[in-house]
Amino acid sequence: MTTTPHKTVLPEGIRVGNVMRIRGVVPDQAGRFHVNLLCSEEQGADAALHFNPRLDTSEVVFNTKEQGKWGREERGAGIPFQRGQPFEVLIIVTEDSFKTVVGDQEYLLFRHRMPPARVHLVEVGGDVQLHSLKVF
Repeated sequence: MTTTPHKTVLPEGIRVGNVMRIRGVVPDQAGRFHVNLLCSEEQGADAALHFNPRLDTSEVVFNTKEQGKWGREERGAGIPFQRGQPFEVLIIVTEDSFKTVVGDQEYLLFRHRMPPARVHLVEVGGDVQLHSLKVF
């Protein structure tokens, strides 16, 4: 098990075809957790993707952050996470979007709002027990 917040630096950045696989367990008392694809290690860094399962409001919010400002939120259909249950999320970098797959179901295509090549850090935090984060 990995402590959160957990950060994985991607010195080469990411490109089309990369996959990030996040495995963990949603704790019984979980409110929210997040996966951020950040452009730098600085405080308040731009985020090419903010993936935010909110068990407290039964929704999953996707967004970006540029120059300290959040973009327009997008929401997936339903919430594919359950408290006390393990999960696996794949974030696949495609030509025009981040494709998120939860379990074996495609969940949401989040269109790129900034070039994926700007991403240099994956951060996982909030109410989550992270078991593994792999980028390939």
